[in-house]
Amino acid sequence: MDRPLVGKLIRGLWVSIIIMISLITIYFVVPLIYPFLIGWVLAYLLNPLVNWLERKGNMHRWLAVSLGILIFISALAGLITLVVFRIINEIQRLAIFINNNYDQWLSDITSLVSSDMMHRWVEQISTFYEQFGDEGTVDTGITSAGSKLAEAVTNILQQIATYMVTFITALPNVAVGLIIAFIATFFISKDWFKIRRWSANLLPDQVKVSIGAIWIDLRKALFGFLKAQFILISITACFVIIGLFLLRVDYAVSIGLLIGLVDLMPYLGTGAVFIPWIIVILIKGNYGFAIGLSVLYGVILIARQLAEPKVLSSSIGLNPLVTLIGVFVGLKLFGVLGLIIGPIALVLGFAFHRADVFRDIRRYIAHGHYFQKLDDH
Repeated sequence: MDRPLVGKLIRGLWVSIIIMISLITIYFVVPLIYPFLIGWVLAYLLNPLVNWLERKGNMHRWLAVSLGILIFISALAGLITLVVFRIINEIQRLAIFINNNYDQWLSDITSLVSSDMMHRWVEQISTFYEQFGDEGTVDTGITSAGSKLAEAVTNILQQIATYMVTFITALPNVAVGLIIAFIATFFISKDWFKIRRWSANLLPDQVKVSIGAIWIDLRKALFGFLKAQFILISITACFVIIGLFLLRVDYAVSIGLLIGLVDLMPYLGTGAVFIPWIIVILIKGNYGFAIGLSVLYGVILIARQLAEPKVLSSSIGLNPLVTLIGVFVGLKLFGVLGLIIGPIALVLGFAFHRADVFRDIRRYIAHGHYFQKLDDH
């Protein structure tokens, strides 16, 4: 076999092994060090504030860091408190409303099932099956559908209970992780410049050039993606809250925040809430309210479609279709977490490409050297 070809195969195999080991290491190590990763992100975000406090307040670095973390925790706690109290208040009112109207809703459903219209539908379907199918199919189908519906509701309730138990049992670990993250934030931020100098001295100049290019692109893309998602769900939530207030719907804030979060779901989005809601209102015969909800849903769809390409392209520089592909593939591979993992992996890939990492790997496999000369960058 040709020796240059053997060398290329060996280098390609070596690169594949390194990539696999790196991915496996990340998979197993990240769950162990996630508080320190959170601490690094918080230190990075707080660094401008800490630097300003240190410079303008003529403070020691440790004091500026402590004050910056205190300001961040206070602002976050205040925001969470306001939102939680508002949601708790509306949930209490919603629970009272459901309790007061439960009997009426049950009566409405019973009346609908026993109504002449429902009987005519069943008779027409029965006549159809008597002519073209087996007798008794309708009754069997209704019984089967009822059993499946009851089973589905039971499964959903069991899953909700399981998630609640899992969430409650995970709270101590989450609390410990957050405490460690804030402690790590303090030490990382206090020694921020020392850590940067120490890290820079460990790496060759060529590696620093590539890592610097990746970080600049990645910082813009990742933070841009998070900012874009926050902007989009905020737009949705604001439109929903304002629209529900105009329609005089109770619990507008809670419903608006919930629909804003649901808007993160690919394809379904706000339709997962609005479409069933509109159908139920139409069945109940409240056509005016159904029209109002339909108009609100249409306005939200139009606003979202107009805002999304601009927000995504300006925030992360990716085509919306490419971003949608990343979200869908991530959802299929990793479930709900894939909504975050997919776009982040896509952003990482584009960052590596623009930093010429793939070109350097290809050059190493083909020629045996790693980087282009610094003068060529």
